[in-house]
Amino acid sequence: MPSKLSTVYVPPPIAVKGLAVSPAEVDYFKSNGFLYKSSLLEQAAVEASLTKVWEALVECVPMSDDCGPVLSRDDPTSWQNPKWKPPEEADKSGFFEERQRFAIHGRTVKMHDIGNELYLLDLVPHNTKVKEVANQLLSDSLKRVERTRGVYAFFPSSLVSESDRQQRVSGNALGPHTDRVCQQLNVCAYLDDVPPRSGGFTAYPGSHKVMFEAHQYESNWSPNARFKDCMREVIETIAPVEFAGKRGDVVFWHGRTVHSAGIHVGDTIRWALFSDYTQDRPYLTPDEHREMGQYEWFKDTKLFRNDDLVSDDMWRNWRLEPSLPQD
Repeated sequence: MPSKLSTVYVPPPIAVKGLAVSPAEVDYFKSNGFLYKSSLLEQAAVEASLTKVWEALVECVPMSDDCGPVLSRDDPTSWQNPKWKPPEEADKSGFFEERQRFAIHGRTVKMHDIGNELYLLDLVPHNTKVKEVANQLLSDSLKRVERTRGVYAFFPSSLVSESDRQQRVSGNALGPHTDRVCQQLNVCAYLDDVPPRSGGFTAYPGSHKVMFEAHQYESNWSPNARFKDCMREVIETIAPVEFAGKRGDVVFWHGRTVHSAGIHVGDTIRWALFSDYTQDRPYLTPDEHREMGQYEWFKDTKLFRNDDLVSDDMWRNWRLEPSLPQD
């Protein structure tokens, strides 16, 4: 079924200087399932990280022999519809099983293999400002993040006219979904500016409340008999919002929130770093995940060994406390 057309998000003025999370931001997160924080990352660190990501892309993701212009950061014409060599078949066993290290999906390259690089860990999940928001929303006892999901690069297509662009601005271009394994608090950080309609991360406000009821357990992937109907309800009734933003902006979202890559009819590459936070609790081993068909090496989150059944209070295990003013 086609999604409703997204609108470009305009952040409300609810942040308070000196507070990692304001009281109004807590309420907003509970209601909408996400929180947008502008300019949370230090610009020089983001620029340095993007330089290394570009180097990894050029070095590790081979282009097709008939790719046209050689991919170059300095040549925007080389970014349009890049052609890659077919990815190698995923390993059937071992750490990297069932998922390519650099996954290619159309115009998107998911650079999972660099997810454990220290410069990416320091930039987002270990970043003091980012982690402080996660502490205030989810818990002051978080599992130490050992890897990010990696960087997802969404490339522009070749568009010949403005009318061509407008024809492609459609809800059909969205792919609404939720994520598997254990999902509590997730993070998307922009490594470069993302103009409107340039693939910005897109979320369905309030969908976390609908999809929470579509699971047996609070955090673990555990879809119940209502899952498909709940997803259909979200797609048919909720208008999604697209996060256009600047380098260093960060989106936090509840793990049950329906989301998608955004509509991309622009001329730039959407560079987004994805990561996850969960509470520090006992979780299953890799072999136990394999037995359940839930092994995903590129995510740091693991299924909780003892997760709570869904109740009427979806926030009973969340902290959700505003920050205290700094002296």
